[in-house]
Formats: sequence, C-alpha cells, structure tokens
Amino acid sequence: MRTQYDFASIFAPEFSEYLALRESQGHQHTRERHYFKSLDQYLQAENLTDKVLVPATVEGWLRSLPDGMSANTKIVYISHYTQFSKYLGTLGIAAFIPERPVDDKSYAPYVFSEDEISRLFAVADNIAGNTRSRQFAGIDFPMILRLLYGCGLRLNEVLRLRISDVNLQTGVLFIRSAKGNKDRLVPMSSLLTEIMRAFMVSQRSDVPMDSYLFPNRKGEPYSDCITRTWFNLTLKKSGIKKPILPRYSRNICLHCLRHSFAAASFRKQDRAGVDMYAAAPYLSTYMGHDRIYGTEHYLHMTAENSTDVIEQTTVYSTGLFPEVPK
Repeated sequence: MRTQYDFASIFAPEFSEYLALRESQGHQHTRERHYFKSLDQYLQAENLTDKVLVPATVEGWLRSLPDGMSANTKIVYISHYTQFSKYLGTLGIAAFIPERPVDDKSYAPYVFSEDEISRLFAVADNIAGNTRSRQFAGIDFPMILRLLYGCGLRLNEVLRLRISDVNLQTGVLFIRSAKGNKDRLVPMSSLLTEIMRAFMVSQRSDVPMDSYLFPNRKGEPYSDCITRTWFNLTLKKSGIKKPILPRYSRNICLHCLRHSFAAASFRKQDRAGVDMYAAAPYLSTYMGHDRIYGTEHYLHMTAENSTDVIEQTTVYSTGLFPEVPK
C-alpha cells in the first residue's frame, strides 16, 4: 500500500493546512499533494530556512522539474502553486508567482470511435472482480463509465456525486464545486436517466440522501486511482492498445471519455444540420468550461471522426479537379 508523503520543509505546516482546506471544499488532495511534494523536496535540498518564496527559489524549483515534462504539465504545477501562493498571501507570507509557459498545442485528445465505445462498455459490464472489488468492478464502475461518456463529466465530478445530487424526476445531476469552484446542472439523456433510475432502485434504495453515490467501504468516494486501474484493465480487454509515447506524454485515459462525448455531440449536431460553432456556447456551459475556446478545441476532430465528411466531400468534388501527371 502506498504511504502518504509527509512534508518536511519550512513550509510543511502550510502545505498540510492548505490541502486540508482544499479537502474541506470537496477537492481530493491526493494528486495535489503530488505536485507540492516536488516543491517540498526542492526546498529541503536548498536548505531554505526563511518562510518566503522569492523568484530565484520558485524558478529554481521549476527548472528542477524533469526535462521531458511538457509545457501543459508544467502549467498544471504552476496553477496549483499559484493557488497555494495566494493562500500564503492571506497568512502574510510573501510568495512569488511565475508566469505561465505557452500552452503546448500539439496535444490531440484521443477520441473513441463508436465501435470502441461499444467494446468498452461490453467489457465493463462483464468484467469480474475479486471479493473485495466485486461491488466496484461489477456494479459501480460500469455506471461511472456511463456518466463519464454520457454526460462528458470529469472523473472527480462523478466520484464526488451524492445521492441528493441525482434528480430522477427531471433526469438532472447537480455538480457541486467543480473546476473553478463552480456549481452547474447537467441533464442526462432519457436512456441514461432510465439506467440511473434502475441503478438507484437496485443499489441505493435505502441509502441516506447525503451519502456518496459511489462510496467505498469507509463511505468515502472511490479514489481516482482505483478507477483508472479498472479502466486500464477494461481498455486492455477491449483490444484498445495505448500507443507508445515519450515519457510524460498524455496517453489514452478516462478523461478521453469526456473528449469523446464532446466530439460525438458535435458530430451528432453536424449530421442534424446544426451549425457546430453556434452550438459551441451551449456545450461549453454544459461541460463547465471557463472559456468557449476550451470547447471549440473539440471542433478539430480526428480523421476517424471525420470519415463521413470526407466521403461527402469526395462525392461533391468528383470531376472538379484536373488530372495531375505522375
């Protein structure tokens, strides 16, 4: 079992207090602790004894991060550090805030095809777990996947859902304190509502309303770690291979179901004759994006998802182009 890292630098109390505050606000601190672990270790290595974070210290920490780390990953580190530095400011502790590096636009999210989605759910519905994991693998995990893909939710949003957040009459989910500490309402499709209703009746009929929708044995939300583990197993059994990428590169993951939801939504609207750019603001609100640019990114679909467009273009362009000599 992985032990929790204990902070030991001059800022150890502030790291622990900040993460406790974040957890009280509904955030899982496991991953955030990982980001601050590298800073804590750097501060120890530098023998920092003054409770202040000057530019040379912060920039030195950022330079110490692995060479192969992408700009996007560094942005995540800086974003978490920036929030922590603002917290330090409320305590009267000076902390330098660095500039964000330029985003790496080369990342292309993996979008599952309709066939791959069908295979994923077929495997998830029949995957077998041992005695300890049977409840999660056989019952909760398939429902979690359906919410991730059917509503385009973030993993943390699904795992933090409570029974009271699910309205079976209207088919609407109440997402609390999501990214940016914002709440939002997320309607489910009629089919997903039916599936959720059956799940609630069979598995959660006698559970208190303030209980988590997907609780572990302690009544707490499942960790994203166990969810990723079962997803990777499902991926493997579905015959979907992860490509070999450089270290620190983003590979196929649970968040790709959110990407696939957005791409499938745009594709469905396109087939229905709806202007996808006009529809983008609605989808942006539904998915909880801070800016419309985050949603428009999904308009740049993969060739696989654009097959029907390419076929239509081929039909219309027949006889349009002259022969080019070989």
